[in-house]
Amino acid sequence: MIEMHNLRKLVVEQYFTEAHFEAFLQVVDRLHDAAAVGKLEAVSPLDARTIIGWLDDIIFTAEETIRELQDMSKQPADEAEGWSDN
Repeated sequence: MIEMHNLRKLVVEQYFTEAHFEAFLQVVDRLHDAAAVGKLEAVSPLDARTIIGWLDDIIFTAEETIRELQDMSKQPADEAEGWSDN
């Protein structure tokens, strides 16, 4: 499993790699494992309602990103607008 200091390093790097996605998946999987056995407090100081809110936001953003990536294949790259690196 990836260590937290390595996760922080991955998060601040400029480009997304397979390592970034793997680290994120490991964090969510660990959260899932803890929730499945009723031991949420072992992995997070946040309450279930707060975590659900974050997960809902992550799911929404991921679904929007998927749609945007699918749409990218339908338009030339120079037509893409609205890019911001923050």
